Amino acid sequence: MKPIYIVILLLSVPCCFAADFGLVLNTVPEYGYAGQGADSGGDFSFTGTASPWVSGVLREDLSYYLSGRLLFEYEDGEAKTPLLVELERTEFDWRPFSAVFVSAGRQHFADSAALIASGFFDGLLGSLSLQKARLSAGVFYTGFLYKESAEIIMSAVDMANYSKPLDYGDGDSYRASRRLLAELTGEFPDLTSRTSLTVNALGQFDLTSQDALHSQYLLGHYFFTPIEVLRLNLAASVGFTETDGVDLRTSLAFQAGAEWNPPGSLEDMADLRFRWASGAISDTIGVFLPLNGIIQGEIFMPRISSLLSVKAAYTARLHEQVSVSAGTTYFIRTDTETFNDADLDPQSSSLLLGGELYGSVIWAIDSILRFTAGGGAFFPQWGGAFAADTPLRWKVNAGVTVSL
Repeated sequence: MKPIYIVILLLSVPCCFAADFGLVLNTVPEYGYAGQGADSGGDFSFTGTASPWVSGVLREDLSYYLSGRLLFEYEDGEAKTPLLVELERTEFDWRPFSAVFVSAGRQHFADSAALIASGFFDGLLGSLSLQKARLSAGVFYTGFLYKESAEIIMSAVDMANYSKPLDYGDGDSYRASRRLLAELTGEFPDLTSRTSLTVNALGQFDLTSQDALHSQYLLGHYFFTPIEVLRLNLAASVGFTETDGVDLRTSLAFQAGAEWNPPGSLEDMADLRFRWASGAISDTIGVFLPLNGIIQGEIFMPRISSLLSVKAAYTARLHEQVSVSAGTTYFIRTDTETFNDADLDPQSSSLLLGGELYGSVIWAIDSILRFTAGGGAFFPQWGGAFAADTPLRWKVNAGVTVSL
């Protein structure tokens, strides 16, 4: 079924069942310089989305939520065609018993630390709540997702498919690479009075016909709350990658973070996060390859593979309707082979990529209308990996969201 027919079907559902339904309209004009051959004086772009949704209860233990998206983009002086039509969350939830939950359809899934997989997936997820733990298992397929939303680029075959211009007459130009993802999760929220633990085991299986790349991951995520206003976490993952005709490769990823709510009447939070993912270290330890394109920045947006990033951010709710946030991130590559950028200095062996500063403000007048504004800059001169004449990368944007 073509995507446009899916959205029409979504809009027709309220006629058939008693349901809640609505439409979210969002517009985001943006101006900035993204690097890699763009106009250093700045380029203007505009994104507009219309997202219809429907939700309801079919019976006491069975509910559903359906949503779609129509996307309009303008950049490089022209409108992108054709318009993107995409099915988003399409989920049927069943709770036959209080301790059992089953979800089927297109749903959001992420590992505990969002180091491996994060986004919408089509499939089945079930969970069982026990006295001291919650166990879940799921199986998902990626081949019906829109490729730019899924961002599954693990191999050269993936990249070739991802680079095709969108053409609704060619299904391969729309769909993400075909992969099967299986996961097992154990959550232990009360390991002790101040600690909790989540363990994820994931495996993805490449269903393409050539140069298949399979990978498996084990991740542990530990949380510790020494005092009420401070929450610490540590996560570590080991991955195993198999490619046809190539020996098994091991990879590693690590995360450490802290969230602090300062005392006082102001609703605010300071956040510190450290992330490291292995690069091409040796013949046995290689590049950490997550399933999705896990992005690490706000202005400068490299993927997590072969990258170390240190982020500090602060968020405050200044008024019932107004929130502000600001942050900085510094980036270091963990090898000199994996990360690619047109502005890199090919003669430099420096691992230091540079840092970024950014901020935003949100004014939510009520549940119907919200305004946002933000911007920031990435400074390649703060590192030594980019060419000396690499210009600043920056952007400013604003947005209006209307929920009907």
